[in-house]
Amino acid sequence: MNRRMTLALSLALVSTAGWRLAEACGPFFTTAVFSYKRHPDLPRGAFIDGRLGVLQPTFARSYLVIAYRHLIGVGMSPREREQARDYYADRDTGSWDSIGEDWLARWRKARSRTQPAPPPTRLISRGQLAYDPETHSFALNCAEDAFRTAVHTLEARRGRFGAASRAFRSWLDAQDKVFANCEGGQPVIPPAASADLPALIRADRDYQIAAARFYAHDYPAALDLFRRIGEDHASPWSAISRYLVVRTLLRMTDDQTPVSDQANARLQAEAQSILGDPKLLSIHGMTWNLVTRAGIRARDKNYFRELARLLASRGQEDGLREELWNYTSMYDRVIGEDDPNSFMLSAKTFHSDPSRFRDADLSDWIFCFQTRDPSIFAHSLARWKQTRSPAWLLAALSHASAAAASEDGLIQEAESVPETSPAYLTARFHLFRLYEQLGNQRAARDGLTSILSGAVVKDLPSSVNLFRGLRMLAAPAFDDFLQFAVRKPLMITWQENLPEAPNFDLNEEGTTRPAKIASGFDQDAARVLNRETPFRLLASAALGDSLPADLRREALTVAFTRGLMLDEDLSEIARRLAATEPDLAPLTEGYLRETTDEGRRFAAAFLVLHRPESRPYFASNVSRQTPPGKLDSFRDNWWCPLDIDAELDSRANMGDWDTSGPTVLQRSTRDVTPEFLSGDAAAEAKSEFARLGAMHAATDFLGGVVFHYAESNRDDPRIPEALHYLVRSGHYGCADVDTWKVTRAAFRMLHLNYPRSVWAKRTPTWFKNDFDIRQEISYRLH
Repeated sequence: MNRRMTLALSLALVSTAGWRLAEACGPFFTTAVFSYKRHPDLPRGAFIDGRLGVLQPTFARSYLVIAYRHLIGVGMSPREREQARDYYADRDTGSWDSIGEDWLARWRKARSRTQPAPPPTRLISRGQLAYDPETHSFALNCAEDAFRTAVHTLEARRGRFGAASRAFRSWLDAQDKVFANCEGGQPVIPPAASADLPALIRADRDYQIAAARFYAHDYPAALDLFRRIGEDHASPWSAISRYLVVRTLLRMTDDQTPVSDQANARLQAEAQSILGDPKLLSIHGMTWNLVTRAGIRARDKNYFRELARLLASRGQEDGLREELWNYTSMYDRVIGEDDPNSFMLSAKTFHSDPSRFRDADLSDWIFCFQTRDPSIFAHSLARWKQTRSPAWLLAALSHASAAAASEDGLIQEAESVPETSPAYLTARFHLFRLYEQLGNQRAARDGLTSILSGAVVKDLPSSVNLFRGLRMLAAPAFDDFLQFAVRKPLMITWQENLPEAPNFDLNEEGTTRPAKIASGFDQDAARVLNRETPFRLLASAALGDSLPADLRREALTVAFTRGLMLDEDLSEIARRLAATEPDLAPLTEGYLRETTDEGRRFAAAFLVLHRPESRPYFASNVSRQTPPGKLDSFRDNWWCPLDIDAELDSRANMGDWDTSGPTVLQRSTRDVTPEFLSGDAAAEAKSEFARLGAMHAATDFLGGVVFHYAESNRDDPRIPEALHYLVRSGHYGCADVDTWKVTRAAFRMLHLNYPRSVWAKRTPTWFKNDFDIRQEISYRLH
């Protein structure tokens, strides 16, 4: 079983045993990511700011929430963007692009720039945890938002009054006293502000005293103070104090006393008062999430709908972070096994119930945008016609066929989306995709050339590669095709890295790093090259200068191997191989010296037997990393029968097994054939591919060539060496059910006819490998 089959087995185990098992199974191989499927381009700051790039339905839903806000014109305020960045820090993905903030560390840094020095904190409590002497445990007392608010206020007051001013010093001293309560112990309460301090500092002090009482667990006093501040509409802390009244009451419900029951009733009334006041929209989300912790919700469905409404509204401010957490978690539970965004797609076909998402536009849009069911197009189209929202335009476009898009006005609408719109690049992607499906290659080519040469895709490499894929398919000539088929990967990682985390390591120590490649073919390019391109064009790519050096070397091997299987003249390719790889010169010279077709076929097979990397197709993604001429430890040697879907461009097929499926480019362009491959070229490629598909695995094919030549050229000194390599290829390469017959015949011929040769001594045994690869593939796929 070769490397491809080994991975198939691993993935089958992963799908039944769960993600943590995936880390233990292996083996895992390096893979290239040309376009992100799980997240937008990194760093994510541009995405959060509204530069969405080309949206993919496989993005994590938190990104689609942010995209939806921009698409419907709500956008993200500075505080909401800050909340989004901290959400990704919470998700343990903040390190991907250093997008989140450690607000405690930032407070300490900001505080250390002032004199006197900040008060010390205990190592074990980190200045946030309060010790409970009754349970001998620590509990979070001062949450991260407290330090966020302190940082922003410090910067604002220092900027307004000056670092050396009495007003700023007074504020800073009071804030130190507030945070002195975070670790528990004797309460430390700031004194009331003197009447000669600025009004803003006096308002700050009232809030600081209330906060100190709260962190000192003097909840009745804190409740009274927050309520008074909330009623003072002149205070900058009025709105947040209304929220803190609810938060204080929530803490008061922790005790199993009559006070707790009273606090709970007051909490409900106060929360409803806030949620019913449109002037307090900025704290609606925070309040809603807070009261949810107290169990104030009738049904999850209502809460799910309300979360969607909040996330689609302005003014979420400091509530957005928790709303994103709760909403995405609830969405996961609602959709369950029907999730088209699952890391490991189930072989079972699920039919989701759209009605579960229809009562909130955000949920409805995400469901329609992500689903793989083409029947959702009608609903998406209807929603677009009702709302004329760019969000629904993209949902309709993503599911539209060329005919439907043209008939329903979607193409004209996509053409009119302005470059300043956050929907622009996604609309342009689908517009050019539809142009190509309609056969309007020139319009697609012109538009794509303009996009790729402009600033609109600057610093969006994932989107660039998606547009390059479309531009490749619009190529009028083969050289033009190759220019866009070659793409630079965004990352080289491991196949177990399903979230596409940057700097992903195989082990926790980070000592094992994947290989690096400068450029390569994504699955869409490999599909066209392997299945739809005739040999003569592949040979021209190998002999020309259109490909970079590393891919040209692979192209020479592919063209030589495919040409051998198709009985082509390989003289020019052999000469170029010798020039590129001098160690092959003796073998290529042997080919060039031959004067008969039979001799040339044997010499070519003889060369291929010496090169385990030989195969008649390009590998998408990361090509074989074992050095030329060396056996791969995972049997990635020679090739399997090409009528097995999982063999030809094996990595492309694996890409559909091990993650959420193909990119939006691969899903939407599988039926698009480049213009230069029409007519005779298409017929030529189809005929050649049919011939290749009728052949057996490498050892079987090469054995036939060697045996035929040996019948009339028994004294050729290369025969025993060829027989040795045949036995080796059957052992270490891909074996079909009858391959063992070829290796047994080679072993017998070697020892019967050439018993004294050095090659017979090097081949003391043969292995009966009767593995039925077709049966195994059928089992794994079905």
